[in-house]
This record gives sequence, C-alpha cells and structure tokens, in this order.
Amino acid sequence: MSVSALVLAARRPGVTDPLAEKAGVSHKCLIEMDGVPMIELVLQSLAGSDRVRDIFVSIDDPSALDGVSAIHDGRLGKPVKIIQSAENLFESVRDALSGENRYPIIICTADNALQTAEMVDHFCAGFESADCDAAVALTPAEVIWAKYPDGQRRPYTFKDGKYSNCNLFGLRTPRSISAAQAFRGGGQFGKSKARIFKAFGLVNLLLYNFTLVSLSGVFDRLSRRFRVKVVPIIMPFAEAPIDVDNERTERIARRVLAERRGLAAE
Repeated sequence: MSVSALVLAARRPGVTDPLAEKAGVSHKCLIEMDGVPMIELVLQSLAGSDRVRDIFVSIDDPSALDGVSAIHDGRLGKPVKIIQSAENLFESVRDALSGENRYPIIICTADNALQTAEMVDHFCAGFESADCDAAVALTPAEVIWAKYPDGQRRPYTFKDGKYSNCNLFGLRTPRSISAAQAFRGGGQFGKSKARIFKAFGLVNLLLYNFTLVSLSGVFDRLSRRFRVKVVPIIMPFAEAPIDVDNERTERIARRVLAERRGLAAE
C-alpha cells in the first residue's frame, strides 16, 4: 500500500512557541537541528520510505517555508505541496484532504525530529495489515524509559500498561476523517484532562482517569464514539514519541541526532 503523507507545521493561533522564540524563528519547525531546519528531517523520513508517494505540508504562513530549500529543489525525490492551514488541527486535516483523493494518508507533526524512514515503514506496514479505518502509533513507556529515562513524562496510563503517542496517524478512506474530530480542540491530551473531556466525553475521561480501561478497550470505545474503527499500531522505537516540545526533549533530540551522525560517519 502506498500512502500520501501530511505534515502539520502550523503555529497554534495566538501562541508564541518559546523554543521558536529562543531560536529567533517564526515557527518551531524552522529551528535548526543537525544542520537543517527541523521540518527537513521530518520530510527526509517520509521521502525515505518507499511506501510514501507524495507529501503535503499544512502551515499557517506558507511563505515561512521559502527558506527550506529541500522542499523546492527536488532533493527529496518526491513532490511536496504546501497547503494553507485552518484554525485548528481537525479543520487543517479536513481541508488538506478535500478535493483530490489523497487517501490512504499518514499524518505526522513537523517537530518529530527523530522520526525515521524505518519508523514510517513500520507504521505503514501495520496500518496496511490492520482491519481499520484509522490508526494511531503508540510506543510502550517502558521501551522509552529503558533507553531514555527522561524521554517521556506524561504517558497515557491504561489498565494494562503505559503508552506514549508518536504523533503519527493513518486515515484509510474519506469516512475516516471523523476520527480526527478529536483534535478539533487541539492535541496533547496528556497535558490537559479538559481536552480529553472535550474530545472524548465524560465517561471516557473517568475511565481513563481511574485507570479502568485497557488499551484495546480505549480504542473500542473511540471507534464507537467516532463510528469508524480506530486501532493502535505499536511502535518498538524508543525515539518515536520524543518530539521537540520543550527544552528537555530538544536536548534529547539533539543528542540522538549527534549520535546518529557519528554512527553514519563510521
């Protein structure tokens, strides 16, 4: 199965990202990481996967990407189209998928600097084989902590374990877009119980809050709520959920990228 890929790169309306401000750039995705704008690392991970046929970038100010040469000079080897984002994540995804048929599609964020083509391939293989309308990539917290003890501080806690979101999603058909309704009020549910309540309802919030439901039970409930089948794809990569979200994760990402560069040079 070949897929399109959508990269979400927009700023949150009315919010100044402290990492971007510190780096002197307009968008977090433009922070230099390993010698290039961070979004270029994400684009490389997508372009490096044989399963990805084309790439779209959703951003609030398309001109902000004028200086990202990899988008324009063809070095990625796959077409990249820039799309104007909407007011929130759900509407941005919906607008990006309107018009021409871009399904099946995977969606990731522009701050996932440690994402690799191997991770993309693993997710796509799981997505292809799963009986589902939509998929969400998750990594067990113990996998992260075994390699990076400070790599994740707010995993989702279920009855049968703790998991972290990898900011990697899949939508198979146009009807799958209803699953993205959860992001109408924004993501980062681990940081805000109010967002969980708004997106998933009071009962699901209580079940999660008191650790009364398993991972599979959560996805069964989500599938019923959004009337499409949503499944988790388990990722065995410790780096997959570590996006550049604050100074701590930025330090980890820079360290990992430096280690990868060193290994590649050997």
